[in-house]
Amino acid sequence: MEDRRIKKSKHAIKQAFIQLLQEQELDKITIRDITTLADINRGTFYLHYVDKYDLLSSMEDDYITHLSEKLNFDYLLTKYESTEAFAKEFTSNILKNIMSYIGNNIDFYKVILSLERKSQIESKISQLMFNNMRTHITSENQIAGIPLDYFHSYVSGATISFIKHWVQDDNRMSVDDLSDILFKIIFNGPLRLMANQKYDQY
Repeated sequence: MEDRRIKKSKHAIKQAFIQLLQEQELDKITIRDITTLADINRGTFYLHYVDKYDLLSSMEDDYITHLSEKLNFDYLLTKYESTEAFAKEFTSNILKNIMSYIGNNIDFYKVILSLERKSQIESKISQLMFNNMRTHITSENQIAGIPLDYFHSYVSGATISFIKHWVQDDNRMSVDDLSDILFKIIFNGPLRLMANQKYDQY
């Protein structure tokens, strides 16, 4: 267990870093900027992190660890009366928990997802999703006859893009409304929704 003073110092460093990222580009942020805002000395910073990039990677790992705790796929082994019941359970027990967690840490995700290639958060989320798919959903590296790598590529790409849009939306909808939309897209599929929209017009 970390000493309380260490936790306090790390928390101050991370909060200062997030605030600075909201105000300026990563490359322009200095260690002095971080330590001044966090009200610590440089020695304390270097006691925990090599540089600002090590700090960024460490923060990403921390948030990914917490995010992974929301991805409990064990209940997928339960049998459901219908595919719709399964989809609703998946949405309420996993997707809603994930979006709630991201919403509760919106400042971090808003700045981190705007860093693009300077951040590894997207690839870490993608890998987290892949590990869960491989462990809990698939057999013989396939899902419904689709190779796992292709299935994962489509699902993770769409999911991460969806999350980024919500996080960066100034008119961000509630988690409940977002979960309803996710359920509708996931259960029906984009092509079916588009086709229904087209033919409902006639």
